[in-house]
Amino acid sequence: MLPVSNFAVLSVGLKLGYMQCTKHSMPNFSPRTDHLPKLISKWLHQPTKALRVPEVFIEQVEAYARLLDQGASDPSISTENKLPSQQSHSSQREKIWLGIRPSLRQLGWSILKGRENEHPMVVDYGLIETEAKSPLPQRLVEIESDLTELVRQFQPHHVALEKPFINANFASGSSSLQALGVINLVVYRQCRVFPVLLYRATWKSHLGSPKADQREVAETIQLLFDLKRLTSQVGSEAIAIGYAGFCGLGISEK
Repeated sequence: MLPVSNFAVLSVGLKLGYMQCTKHSMPNFSPRTDHLPKLISKWLHQPTKALRVPEVFIEQVEAYARLLDQGASDPSISTENKLPSQQSHSSQREKIWLGIRPSLRQLGWSILKGRENEHPMVVDYGLIETEAKSPLPQRLVEIESDLTELVRQFQPHHVALEKPFINANFASGSSSLQALGVINLVVYRQCRVFPVLLYRATWKSHLGSPKADQREVAETIQLLFDLKRLTSQVGSEAIAIGYAGFCGLGISEK
């Protein structure tokens, strides 16, 4: 009897396996479908289409659509106890937002206040400045001290923070990262909140153009909030960041 090599055994095994797989993967031209459950549409009229509506109206809109689908000649639905009353809306607590445009040299900040679904008002805005010639630890302490005092004064409920693109390989990038660390530390220690992060293009797009320069941002903010005079273009950017956060933009780190 001739000896069978390991390679020959392996080849035969692979061939048998291939034939077995091919047998089970052959197309079935006469499939049985009588045992499958029949799908019954919930709508008489087809096709359907996705529709975006305010959440408070979802049940009413669906109920009205089903009445129409069933052929009701004069469909009517009740609106009682469906909408929040004017009194409860007016009694909603005002939310305070802190907008921060991070920087080691000129940190811009803004305070916005308003109720949900209403246009907010600018309470205050300004800068936290540090000397470029001062040692980095001293500059970080100044930011920590001034920002802590600011947060204690206004007690914001939410914080919107620009997330800059930073290259940690450069000295300026490393310093900016440390400044961001101080900002996050103060915000969480004083407010127990996680900042909402916004890329520069995101909050600028909210104003109309992702490529808007500082002058265009300042002019837009001045018109939006009816500000007579802006004392700082960096501060106007902080207002824009806080406004974007107030309107629901950004990414939470939670």
